[in-house]
This record gives sequence, structure tokens and C-alpha cells, in this order.
Amino acid sequence: EGKYYEATVEGKDGGGLSAHAKVHIDVIDVNDNAPTLSLLPILNPIPEDSVPSTVVAVINVRDRDSGDNGQVSCNIHGDLPFRLEPSSENIYKLIIASSLDRENVSAYNITIAARDRGS
Repeated sequence: EGKYYEATVEGKDGGGLSAHAKVHIDVIDVNDNAPTLSLLPILNPIPEDSVPSTVVAVINVRDRDSGDNGQVSCNIHGDLPFRLEPSSENIYKLIIASSLDRENVSAYNITIAARDRGS
């Protein structure tokens, strides 16, 4: 919520003398938030005659952390006829990478992994 705080500290002795100092405290973000994904389907269901490079969905990925802890990348696991393509900051497009054949495979379960660059 705050990147830094400032406080004024006063010290007094028993004889009535005092001194003041300003304290500046920087708050460093820790990697305490996991990335989140939201999916906007464009084609559902997908026609089997869709050409490669057809956009199937748009994925928005967010991480509430800052710096490297908030920099996120996404990928797909497995050998699927789809690929993820970065579109703009925090936006990916799920695209058909190769031809589809409904008689061979009628449904796909696609797992998208989002990872931040923090530790």
C-alpha cells in the first residue's frame, strides 16, 4: 500500500533540551501474491476447419507484486495444436498452431501456467 514512510523523531533530555530527526523507511515488496489469470473465450466451440493462427481466447495475467516479483510469463504444457503468443503487457493470445481434426480429437484440456520472476 505504501512504498515508504517518513516519521519525525524527537529526543529530550531531563534539562529541557531537545533534538529532532526525520526517519525515512523504505518498504521492500516480497513475493507474496501469486499470478492470476482471466480468460476471454473468442471461439467456443472451435470449428475443425479453423486455420492456424486463428485466435481462440485472450488471457489476461496479473500479479499484485511489484518489480521482478510482479513480472509474469505464461506457457502451455504438453504437445497440443495451440500456442500462446504475447499480445501486449500482461495479455496473451491463445492461437491455433496446427490443423484440428475432430474425428481424431474432439476436445482439448489446455493447462496454462503463469509464473512470476520473483524468488
